Amino acid sequence: MATTFDYIVVGGGTAGCVLAARLSEDPDVTVALLEAGPPDSDPAIRVPAMVGKAIANPRNGWGYASVPQAHADGRQLPVPRGRVLGGCSSINGMVYFRGHPREYDEWGIPGWTWRDLAPYFLRLENYDAASTPARVRGGPVNVIDIPKPNPLVKRFLAATDSLGLPRCADFNGGDPEGFGPRQGAIRNGRRESGVTAYLNPARGRSNLTVFTDSPATRVCIADGRATGVEVQQGGERRVLNARREVVVSCGAYGSPQLLQLSGIGDAAQLRMHGIASVLDLPAVGRNLHDHPAAAVAMRTDNTESYGLSWRTLPRAAWIGAQYLFARSGPLASNVFEANGFMRSRPDVDRPDLQVIFMPAHRNANGHWLPRGHGYGIIFVNLRPFSRGSVTLASSDPFAKPAIDFNFLADPRDMEVLVKGFEVARQVLGSQAFAPLKSREILPGPEVRDRAGIEAHIRRTLVTVHHPCGTCRIGDVVDGRLRVKGIEGLRVVDASVIPTVISGNSNIPVNAIAERGADLIRGRIP
Repeated sequence: MATTFDYIVVGGGTAGCVLAARLSEDPDVTVALLEAGPPDSDPAIRVPAMVGKAIANPRNGWGYASVPQAHADGRQLPVPRGRVLGGCSSINGMVYFRGHPREYDEWGIPGWTWRDLAPYFLRLENYDAASTPARVRGGPVNVIDIPKPNPLVKRFLAATDSLGLPRCADFNGGDPEGFGPRQGAIRNGRRESGVTAYLNPARGRSNLTVFTDSPATRVCIADGRATGVEVQQGGERRVLNARREVVVSCGAYGSPQLLQLSGIGDAAQLRMHGIASVLDLPAVGRNLHDHPAAAVAMRTDNTESYGLSWRTLPRAAWIGAQYLFARSGPLASNVFEANGFMRSRPDVDRPDLQVIFMPAHRNANGHWLPRGHGYGIIFVNLRPFSRGSVTLASSDPFAKPAIDFNFLADPRDMEVLVKGFEVARQVLGSQAFAPLKSREILPGPEVRDRAGIEAHIRRTLVTVHHPCGTCRIGDVVDGRLRVKGIEGLRVVDASVIPTVISGNSNIPVNAIAERGADLIRGRIP
């Protein structure tokens, strides 16, 4: 088995799959892709509506949790991240969303404006319904309009219409402000992941080697240059050598952790763990931020929602048959099929609040299959001000990092969430939902005043899993994604994003990795 490659990509998630596929297009180079977890063989990964089951499978994830959140009742928040080939693209909600064009320009980094990234969004897309220059066919990532959304989606959009909230015909066609149905990264009724879109078509290339169950323990650095990667394989540690570059694509938590384990980070913190400093770069692991969110939930005896009950057993059997024989029906949907982007105040220049409709009851025990019937709204702060960190908890490379979102440290973040709560109640209390004769179970109708609303948010706040910023462009890497001060080492993943995308981040990471591959191959001056 080869131990020396031109490029070693560490992390077989969204960005890693893109990089492995694009770099190996050059037959004159060899590429190794290292994934810490197993192959994406869990059947739940394939079925879009079984996303909850895919996330819940411990074999598919890292099992992370945050440190106690001081401003969220001291709770440790669950932090699902993919530890499986495809990474988070194998367990995420399959939402296809590019982000607001203006936010890329506001990064203020040459080469990373919307104009720079737009060609990559077009390169990666295959949207059969494309009818404008903003949407195209022919790319590796298949995107669809959900054919038959849950009937409650019509009620949700009727409710937002009744409140005077605008519609958005296509969240990826320009300005995404407004409400409407989402698009999904789904192909022929199955999840479209980094594996299915990028890696599988490249797997037959003799110059590409994919290692699974191979966690990296450190980047090897000699005389200021990355020379390879120490990796655990088959219970033993070995070194894979890189002739040209090591590319770290371990995500917003894993990338700073690996750099720190390799001696790149805050020297004082590294010394506390007995790690010799190779490069004192305090910005590594800082600037962590994500979208905080909370919810309002309703319970009903009406059976329109997704859910299992004795009255819906015949329907459940039909749904199973639809999927088994035609890869269609509700199981071919990513469940959360509609949402909206809006401004929490008139004086903000673009949406800072996301309103996501849930056409299913959320089980108190967290079981992936909705038992009984209900629906609700998740409201999300899209542009949080609070910043946290990812630091080492131990020099043991298999120890989980200390993840501190520092959620709600900035009081402005609570203001957006309170507005989201108010909008959620207005929508769910509208005439469109009245025939369902529902009752509010979260937080409950007794919560009416500002103090009660804030207490509910602190008690139930979660992340919607779009972390970024911990290897920020300009602080840790330069505009070509090269780690400052180390030759032959780059970071290409969500960690380089300076400020979080105002919505789902998977597709932006694809575009970043597409451009990263061009930078590595010298296709960009």
